[in-house]
Amino acid sequence: MKAIVIGNNVAGTSLAKALRDADASVEIDIFTDEAVPYYPRPRLIDFLTGTVQEKDMPFYPTDWYAKNGLNLHLGSKVERLDVKEKKVLAKGTWHSYDKLALATGSSSFIPPLKGLPKNNVFVLRTMEDAKRIKEAAAACKHVIVIGGGLLGLESARAVCTGYPHLSVTILEYAEHILSRQLDHEGAELLKKWIESTGARIVTKAETEEILGGVSVEGVRLKDGRTINGDMVIVSAGTRSNVALARDTGLKINKGIIVDSYLRTSDPDVFALGDASEFNGQVWAMIPPALDQAKVAARKMLGQEGSEYRGTIPSNTLKVVGVDLTSIGTVRSQHEPPEPGFEEIRVLSSDGKVYKKFVLKDGKMIGAILLGSKKESAKITKIIKDGEPVENIKTRLSDPSFMFT
Repeated sequence: MKAIVIGNNVAGTSLAKALRDADASVEIDIFTDEAVPYYPRPRLIDFLTGTVQEKDMPFYPTDWYAKNGLNLHLGSKVERLDVKEKKVLAKGTWHSYDKLALATGSSSFIPPLKGLPKNNVFVLRTMEDAKRIKEAAAACKHVIVIGGGLLGLESARAVCTGYPHLSVTILEYAEHILSRQLDHEGAELLKKWIESTGARIVTKAETEEILGGVSVEGVRLKDGRTINGDMVIVSAGTRSNVALARDTGLKINKGIIVDSYLRTSDPDVFALGDASEFNGQVWAMIPPALDQAKVAARKMLGQEGSEYRGTIPSNTLKVVGVDLTSIGTVRSQHEPPEPGFEEIRVLSSDGKVYKKFVLKDGKMIGAILLGSKKESAKITKIIKDGEPVENIKTRLSDPSFMFT
């Protein structure tokens, strides 16, 4: 059997590895438009700070692909798919397949702002993006980051760390930063910590226009405020790369629609990672990509295996140097919480650790740990396994209580 994987990101690389681990005989070709082998995108932050050099970016050694019998085609953008004839076109050559996987990922979204295009306006998605930011940052004085999500905050940290001469302003259109991972209380605490490092955060700040002539001179917000700056990093989320699928007639919505085996509307074409949409959800996170790769690999090989049922959203990471774990349902869509939901918040006596637990029907369905990661593994397991916590509920509000 011959399998073609389009995309050398975490989803595509994990799928190729899972295929090889399950079957030593399958022929596997990986096509990517990037010029370098797979690197974890979070490592771009370390590249910007200068703690990781370009040569150290790839996740695997240079000979890993060859040793595993993986045919990696760098700088080979797939231009067309022919699902009827089961072949793909890259660099003027058609390549046939038995099974095809679309791990085409996503692209940075740039809102329709007035005043574009301009010099010194960037996104951070690829190595080439990071290189351009590094080059420009050396000559700039004030960077404006549009977006207070994970990538926006980490981009701000990266330029602050790598270029101490830069002043930084972070603009977030919502009421608080990290609206997907944090509730208001946790976000306010994190905001204080970030601003204590010298960065400025402006919330309820919707950008309307990029000011300046050829190059950036600042931004204007919809409420009329202006903020001066000579560099802008836009971190306004991503959109699934679905153009190839759309052109072939595969079913798409926000992403490429897949079933519980990651099959598209063509049973020999699979989609996973940021490009895929399952049960109306585009996950755009690393854990779902890893889960999906295992399921898709077995199905592509015709082997028995479990179905994909979705992934509990989970992040355990450092945000501007602060440990953050956010898992499951961390905030109610209603205030106060809907019937059946209970929220328990606790702040350590020194104000350095914030915890929030979301309970429903005697079980923990979500949690936030800010300022510590000691309990993250245990709490993550409790939520994923659906363990009852009724017997310890009264102790959750005790700042000294620890999961061990």
